[in-house]
Amino acid sequence: MKKHKLYLIAALVLATILMVTVIIYHTAPARQLEREPAITAAPTEASDETTTSEPDDTTADETTGTTATNATTITTTVPQQPGWVYPFNFPGINPAMAYIPSGDDFYLILVNRHNALPDNFTRNHLNLVTAVPGYNADTQRLHATAARYYHQMYQAGRAAGVVLIPLGGYRTTEHQNRNFNNNITRFRNEGHSHAQAVELAARWVKPPRCSEHETGLAMDIGQLSMNFSNTPAYRWLMENAHNFGWILRYPPNSLQHTYVNYEPWHWRFVGVENAIAIRESGLVLEQWLRQR
Repeated sequence: MKKHKLYLIAALVLATILMVTVIIYHTAPARQLEREPAITAAPTEASDETTTSEPDDTTADETTGTTATNATTITTTVPQQPGWVYPFNFPGINPAMAYIPSGDDFYLILVNRHNALPDNFTRNHLNLVTAVPGYNADTQRLHATAARYYHQMYQAGRAAGVVLIPLGGYRTTEHQNRNFNNNITRFRNEGHSHAQAVELAARWVKPPRCSEHETGLAMDIGQLSMNFSNTPAYRWLMENAHNFGWILRYPPNSLQHTYVNYEPWHWRFVGVENAIAIRESGLVLEQWLRQR
């Protein structure tokens, strides 16, 4: 009997040890996660052209977003074309000359922080017309083809009960340069060095020659506010814009590809066939062009 009790006690001890081992094994990862430092959050997605509050006016002039000193740094190596010199002097901003496609591929021109429009682009490539009569003609001009399709989209929206207000289309390089320098000044006034101010400004406002608005293929629609994403007009655009050749250019969580934060109001004309293909792919323009 005594020997039997010893065996029983030994079995209980072994069972207890096994149970403790299992508990430690399953809880160790959780404790490890608790000890890991918190990951710095990505910058609040604001705009290239406005703060997250209401804009100062109803035009598409760019103002600054919230300072994001911990924003993700994006680096891209772009080969420079022989003889090309970016005509503006901003530290850390040295884009290559954008490739200008021909034919229908023209509507796929890639313009961003790393690809700048060449000299005389407007004179050589753009026939600007008013997209929708009845609005400020100076702020909503587009490339003729983009304007025609925007007008069709506007009419279809009206028939569905939404108004796709054209806030801002084509901008001159001088306009873009003024916007960019104004934002540099704002960041300098917050205490940043000149180089830091340029970098921060570039995350919210494209440098001159690097804005899609200078191509005549982009339109700011509805309202320059994140609240636009909660409107019937935005929902209609998300469901129908591709059928008229337009895409949401800077969707959520695409900063690493577009170099721009989420902008629910910024839409880009790429042509109907391309817009449908881009929408079906789930990619942004930069990604889609690399895989095309």
